Order: sequence, then C-alpha cells, then structure tokens
Amino acid sequence: MGCSQSTTATPTAAPTVAKALDLELTYFGIPGRAEFIRLLLAYGKVDFKDTRYAFPDYFANKSSLDLPFGQVPTLRVNNTTYGQSLAIARYAAKLTGLYPADPLAALEADAVVDALVELFNAVVDAVYKTPDAAQQQAKFDTINHETFPRMLRQLEARVVGPFFTGNDVTFADVYLLDFFHNTLSNDKITVAGTDFPKLQAIVD
Repeated sequence: MGCSQSTTATPTAAPTVAKALDLELTYFGIPGRAEFIRLLLAYGKVDFKDTRYAFPDYFANKSSLDLPFGQVPTLRVNNTTYGQSLAIARYAAKLTGLYPADPLAALEADAVVDALVELFNAVVDAVYKTPDAAQQQAKFDTINHETFPRMLRQLEARVVGPFFTGNDVTFADVYLLDFFHNTLSNDKITVAGTDFPKLQAIVD
C-alpha cells in the first residue's frame, strides 16, 4: 500500500491517561500538519496507529481513502474518521489533559496556536505555492525580516510563567516545540529561536 505504520513515542511528562480508543492518524511521511498531533498523543501515552504515506502512494490511493474534507491529516476514532488538523489537535489535547479547562486559559492557548499556524502557513505558501525563485525569495525576505520577528516578539510578550498560560503545560507549548523544531529549521529561515529567550525556555 506504500505507507508505513508506527507509533510515535517519547513522552516527556506525566500525562492524563485517556480511556482505551482505537485511533489511526493518517498523513504523509513528514512532520507537516500532523507532527503536532503526534506529539500530543505521544505526550499523553495514547496508543495510536501512525499511518504515513509517501506522496505518490497517497495520490494513487486517495480515491479509496476516507477523507472527510478531501485531505490529510485525518484521525479515525473507532469507526469514524475526522478531518482538519487543528480540530484533531484540540481533540488530542483534551484526551491528554493538555487543553486548558479554564475558558480564559483555553482562549490564550488557542490564540497562541492560531498565531503559530499563521507563521507555518506563510512558510508553506513560500515553499509550495511560489514556484518563481525571485518571488519566493521576496516572500522569505518578508518572513525573516518582518513577519516572524514581529509575531514571535508578540508571542514572547504573552508568556506569563514557565509556560504560555502559567505553570502548566498546554497544547500551545507543545505546538511551539513543533514549530521550533520543524518550521524554524527550514534552511531559508534565518530567524533564531534563541533570539526569543522566553520562547526558547519553553522549548528547552
């Protein structure tokens, strides 16, 4: 079928244990929009099947896949498949105790995640939707000198403790980890996480 199946591991803290569920996460064999979900489930020691397609195999088999919105990632929970990466991530965060119970803390965590997704999408647009080399370079110039520094400064100003919402890790902190490791690492990004010590401290 041209896909690999494994379970992401390496939880880093004591999680909230979710009741037994039959979960299958389907995406490509890259971090992309699914790594956030993988990290959340791994953090919570939630067993799941991690199905990863090579791009040619995905497109060859796409018509036979259960894709509620015509795209991946998807998460099958028992016998029902769900789409949209952020909706899946929030579900995973709730399973693992990483989604804040307090409405204001949840609002803050959601805002942080949405801001980081904006930055991720800017890179996706430059890399995958801008074939002209000069135009792509212009977009990366804006990302490196304007968009990323401005938004990361704004995010750093919102850190109110060792983590974004205070003393407790939330899914926003997990997404920051994913963002630092898998978006800032793009070889065309010149912004360094170490320029934002409060954010770097969360990742460390």
